[in-house]
Amino acid sequence: MKFYLVGGAVRNKLLGLKVRDKDWVVIGSTYKEMINLGFIPIGNNFPVFIHPITKDEYALARKEKKKGIGYKGFSCNFSKNITLEEDLYRRDITINAIALDNLGKYYDPFGGINDINNRIIRHISIFFIDDPLRVLRIAKFYSQFYNFKFYIFYKTLKLMNKISNSGELLYLTSERIWLETEKVIKNCNLFLYFKILYKCNALNIIYPELNILFNNNKLLYYFYLLSNNLIFYKFSIEVKFICLCFFFNKTILSKKYFLYKNFIIDIIYTFCKRLSIPKKFFNLFKIIYNCFIKIYFFNKNNITDLFINILYTLDVWRKPNNIYIFINIIKNIKLLPIYNKKIFLILYKYILDILYITKNIKCKYLINLGYSGINISKKLFNLRYKKIYFFINKKK
Repeated sequence: MKFYLVGGAVRNKLLGLKVRDKDWVVIGSTYKEMINLGFIPIGNNFPVFIHPITKDEYALARKEKKKGIGYKGFSCNFSKNITLEEDLYRRDITINAIALDNLGKYYDPFGGINDINNRIIRHISIFFIDDPLRVLRIAKFYSQFYNFKFYIFYKTLKLMNKISNSGELLYLTSERIWLETEKVIKNCNLFLYFKILYKCNALNIIYPELNILFNNNKLLYYFYLLSNNLIFYKFSIEVKFICLCFFFNKTILSKKYFLYKNFIIDIIYTFCKRLSIPKKFFNLFKIIYNCFIKIYFFNKNNITDLFINILYTLDVWRKPNNIYIFINIIKNIKLLPIYNKKIFLILYKYILDILYITKNIKCKYLINLGYSGINISKKLFNLRYKKIYFFINKKK
């Protein structure tokens, strides 16, 4: 029995990147032997185990054969006689098919180290087309490692086109697509990810809401700048997701339709539901969009009303993190296709100060004064309003 470090951990080590998760392949063992050694199995039908101490993931070497449709349509052979090279052969690209033993020796049967040195993302074999999920994964790798000057081998891109045209992408589950999308939003350049999907005819299948971008040079340029900004300043996934939503569909991008609130909300709701995106993302977008609508209708003579409406819409006294999401979106406001942008600068300048001067007005204080029921809410609103009003007038 032998253990080899494989996959992303080896690739990142060779690139000089931090290695977080370690995956190991086990050669010459069986399910029963792994259990006897104290490894903890994951599920019943797939021989993948967790090390009892390091918590690293260990998988028995396997061969795969395409039997059905989609990325789950495979039969697997976990025979004790499967070799290391056979296991590496089933992987997607050469830079992910390098193994490292406990003595520091690399095993690289498909030229992955050379491709790392030459910055090439290259498929291992024609069987690359068996798994449609690889279209998303290659686009993700490209956007993740673009700063290292990687490029996709032209024959690999052709195979990605072949997968897109085969219809197999339609069989990817919404949960799996969201899992890959979430990784991209967290760690990768959004523009580059969607650019590759557009190039291989997959964008209109997986993310049709964004296909409009690549037919509008002006919007595409803003999206390019936004993507660089989001990755450079390491904004949270919530901020990135909401900013991305403002580039969905030509109706959102048109001032004529911007105020059709229910229609816009429906577009984002449909997207989130289709990809099984957690409800918190949709709810946050809806809150931020409602703030933007209030700003659109802002009356310059009524700045106090605007501030208090924004704070109540964000529900900042109960959910203070919402204000930081809002502020970080404001930081990208020049790159978003929305309107009345100047007023955002005023909000950005004062909104944290206003939250600070109003956060100490507590319900308990009003209860002690004898207020109850709906009168507590009314008094809270009035006290907060006065605080904001006097603060704004001092600043004039």
